[in-house]
Amino acid sequence: MLLIFQALEAILLRTVSNLSHFSVVGMNIVKKLINSYVKLIYAALYSENCMVSRGCLTLLSAMVAQGPDSARDVCSHFDFNNKYLPGLLKKGFKKGRTDVRMACIQFALSFLVAGDNALLAQVLELKGCTSVAFLPCEW
Repeated sequence: MLLIFQALEAILLRTVSNLSHFSVVGMNIVKKLINSYVKLIYAALYSENCMVSRGCLTLLSAMVAQGPDSARDVCSHFDFNNKYLPGLLKKGFKKGRTDVRMACIQFALSFLVAGDNALLAQVLELKGCTSVAFLPCEW
């Protein structure tokens, strides 16, 4: 599952950057993931495996990076009030690799750079979403 997430993330990031003429493909990938595989994304996100959770969060960040439309789609389908979401901030590696907490911060910040003022206001109003970066790290 992690390899699939990483492959989709790479495709999405490429369609945003130097393959922008394939942006429709990126949007279709985002819509398909949101409409058909949300349960699988949640299962991976709240997995016991830190690498799978991190891979899922970076995929979600790449989905948001597709543009304002995809950011709105992700925001409207993602449950920011899930009781297990704060637990992701406590997961991580002790070997200096990018941890799950950093991926959470990246996901939260991806909404801030999406380019949609209404979405920005909606995300800033979410309880605890932007305070992710300022929570103490507990290992």
